[in-house]
Amino acid sequence: MTFYHGSSVGGLTELRPFAKPWSNLKEPLVYMTSSKQLAAHYIWPMEKYEIKSPMLDIRPDGTLVFQEMFSGALEYFYKGLSGWIYQCDGDYEYNNDAGVFTTATSATPVPVTAIDFIEDVYEHITSYAEQGKFIYEKFEDLRPYRHDIIRGIIYRSIKNDDLFNNPNHPNYKFIPDKYPKYWNEAKVLYDNGLL
Repeated sequence: MTFYHGSSVGGLTELRPFAKPWSNLKEPLVYMTSSKQLAAHYIWPMEKYEIKSPMLDIRPDGTLVFQEMFSGALEYFYKGLSGWIYQCDGDYEYNNDAGVFTTATSATPVPVTAIDFIEDVYEHITSYAEQGKFIYEKFEDLRPYRHDIIRGIIYRSIKNDDLFNNPNHPNYKFIPDKYPKYWNEAKVLYDNGLL
């Protein structure tokens, strides 16, 4: 079967297992997806944000829905970014624990069988909209209850990562920058023993 892996690192001939403290799975693994479209979302600007967390929903028919959690998120993460989609062929197992149903993992290195260079990831991602395979839900257009859900996600992240006491975590700078209102609200709750 054919799988894909998106990366901002070029020149790879094999994909090697890795693990980061904030990954879904803690053991070193190679992550791949059967969706070439989804792989593009994992070409990630690590200098902007170390945690790969595309705000996506994948419908059963394969349509990707980018759920913007802050204004201009798609452009912020992907506009002007270039990268590579690596193709890997083999009998890799889907891993339900990875959090995305199209994800397969390998605990051993995976040979690369083909490479596509993506000049502008934003343009590449949005081109799928013309084919009816990509929906972009902008933050400003979301219903109020969706904003409440986003607020809850941010509060939970602040609490789970103990961000007010953890300045080395990538979200310590990112959340106050992109969610200043939610950060300030959470700080009031935290200072009063409510978070």
